[in-house]
Amino acid sequence: MESNSMKLEDGKPQDMEIDPIQSSQSPYSSSFSTMSTAGIGFSNNQSDTNGSVSSPVVNGSTGSRSGEATKAPEASLADKNTLLAVLSFLKKHNLKDTENILKQEAMLSEADMKGGIPSDTDVQSVLLSYASDENPDEYTDAYSQLKTFIDSSLDSYKYEVGQILWPVFVHMYLELVYNEHETQAQTFFIRFSKMQETFHEADLVSLGSIMKKAHLVNSENPFRPLSLGISSGKPGSSSGLYVVRMSREALSLLKRFLQEKRLKLIQNIVQDRIFVDVYDGMPRGKAAVQAVAGHLMGEALRQDNKAKVYYGLLREPDLQNVHMDEDDEEGGGESQNPSSNPTSATPSAQKTDSSQSAQGTPGASSDKSKKKKNKKDWLMSKKGKNDPNAPPINRMPLPELRDIDKIEKAKALREAGKRVPLGPERLPSICFYTILNGDQQVTCIKWSEDGTLMAVGFASSSIKIWSLTPTKLKKLKGASDLAEIERESDDVLVRMMDDRTAETTRTLRGHSGPVYSIDFSPDNSSEDATIRLWSLLTWTCIVVYKGHLFPVWKVVFSPHGGYYFASAGHERSARLWATDNYQPLRVFAGHFSDVTAIIFHPNSNYVATGSADRSVRLWDCVSGSCVRLMTGHKATVHTLAFSNDGRFLVSSGSDSKILIWDLANGGLVTILGQHTECVYTLAFSREGTILASGGLDYAIRLWDFNKLIEDVISEEGGATISPDSKKVSGDHSQVGAYHTKSTSVFGLHFTRRNILLASGPYQQS
Repeated sequence: MESNSMKLEDGKPQDMEIDPIQSSQSPYSSSFSTMSTAGIGFSNNQSDTNGSVSSPVVNGSTGSRSGEATKAPEASLADKNTLLAVLSFLKKHNLKDTENILKQEAMLSEADMKGGIPSDTDVQSVLLSYASDENPDEYTDAYSQLKTFIDSSLDSYKYEVGQILWPVFVHMYLELVYNEHETQAQTFFIRFSKMQETFHEADLVSLGSIMKKAHLVNSENPFRPLSLGISSGKPGSSSGLYVVRMSREALSLLKRFLQEKRLKLIQNIVQDRIFVDVYDGMPRGKAAVQAVAGHLMGEALRQDNKAKVYYGLLREPDLQNVHMDEDDEEGGGESQNPSSNPTSATPSAQKTDSSQSAQGTPGASSDKSKKKKNKKDWLMSKKGKNDPNAPPINRMPLPELRDIDKIEKAKALREAGKRVPLGPERLPSICFYTILNGDQQVTCIKWSEDGTLMAVGFASSSIKIWSLTPTKLKKLKGASDLAEIERESDDVLVRMMDDRTAETTRTLRGHSGPVYSIDFSPDNSSEDATIRLWSLLTWTCIVVYKGHLFPVWKVVFSPHGGYYFASAGHERSARLWATDNYQPLRVFAGHFSDVTAIIFHPNSNYVATGSADRSVRLWDCVSGSCVRLMTGHKATVHTLAFSNDGRFLVSSGSDSKILIWDLANGGLVTILGQHTECVYTLAFSREGTILASGGLDYAIRLWDFNKLIEDVISEEGGATISPDSKKVSGDHSQVGAYHTKSTSVFGLHFTRRNILLASGPYQQS
């Protein structure tokens, strides 16, 4: 738990006002320059609490719907009980420092504490609301009447009113179990479970396992947030309530029915355990309702998506004065990034790669004098422009680019001028790397930004890195040999490497559990609950981050400088880190289940997360609050991708669906449903016109992204159209499908010249 009381350099606790995100002058030391050449990895050992209650820097209460910062004053009774329960948990695990900090921030006096802390958890006290002396046989009759009423309603109302069937079913069953009417509970479950939506199948399995009162009180089941949700009568306090969005007409119809039939059981549930977000207008149809259904806690509130989001891109740095060697100017092909592969900066390696990647590329055979003549003009034409939707330049402290970073940036921009533009009539070439004998062992695959390195994580707790170019992977020389090198030499990076250690592949070992996620720094994660930073100069682990207490599912670097990175884990939270801090800078708490996907926004001001609670959230790295909540997935979300302009977010998961969201208002743009199994990876082409997807159905599918969003962006470039008024499916935008024989697609990556790299393990029959 010490990981959650982060210390700054002056010894003061990290405040809610983000600073490191401390200051715009990031502490760049020699240790960071070493880290900038490293990849990062995660691990998955078991711990004993979740991050939503463990850190004083959390901006968002545990399981909160909006994820906004918790405010202690004027707390309701339910909020107070929750705080007392958290304090009880911290006291039980002897986490005194965190307990004291929480007491101070919540401003709880000793009088509030006396006799107020539950003996175990807040579950028992809150579940007392399930106590009822109603006739258990009335539950079946009441639910049957409700189902009949909804089925017989007009089509214009039935789909909106029908949203309450699931939460009413769950709460009725839990009430029967809590009041020890076990026989009636089983009868009720068997009769009505078959009438629920198909995407609730997994939920029904979990719900059916709760057969006794003891199971309900003690079990860590997905319905814990629902069972703890009691309305306090305030719209902003709906964190534990199932949210249903309904037109005023549909709600009036439902109320009239319940009053006429005097269904007190259902009335109490609707009043106390369901938050109805009422709007004026025509009721939504079947497609619109089902498109946003699926989240464990219902739909997103309209207020959840009203915060302003700076989704624009930051201005590109001025590269006109960047000095590049003549060899760099003449070298073609995929750029050899010394940050990701310091041994590949030799002129011979660059020329070799140029001869390989120039094939089939228009303009690759242009004479060198013409390229030299136009190089400066081309860099000037790429001078950054101000994006009206971009965040202020000083909003998020980002590291300044070093000279070597600027050179690499200039190389990448020059390569961008040589790549083949893609579109529906010009699809990318695909290079697929099949991993043999990796079935049930390969857990994740990642490429470096320039496409020269490929890293694979394994269930055996190891990481393997391959060089995809003729340049081999070398190790840094010893200290005595390094002392003899002239530091001012132009080829100092080449001289630092030991040619005797050159290999085509390297293996990194250090985790004690399966490695679930890897990322290269533009500059890995595992079951031992640790994040490890590896140096690609020494091929050793240089830092271990231990802020997580349960398995870490995902890790990702910020696209700006490799200083910040983010992680997501089993404890239902995500964390923001800096490479020179052992403790997380932010803990993003608000999801109701494992956080299984995470990605930085292209401007590094936001982090998007996907969860097993079937929702997608966007978090502000500066304030720590949740600024977008998007619902619509019917199963766990596994992967996320931002469009190149930063406005759109694409998500996919175990429901085999790909959903595209507009960050301007948090609305759903379209749904892609051509995959038949879990979609495991997404990638955008370099200019953002083609979206590639792959998964466990042995297929790579290509989509015309411009066609998918053409109805959303008006001629003025800012308006959005509600998904209620357009066709939801975007399957007509598929422009290509490529099938493997028996190899799942675990990773996709577009090179700087728009070649699509793909990889996965061969599935043996």
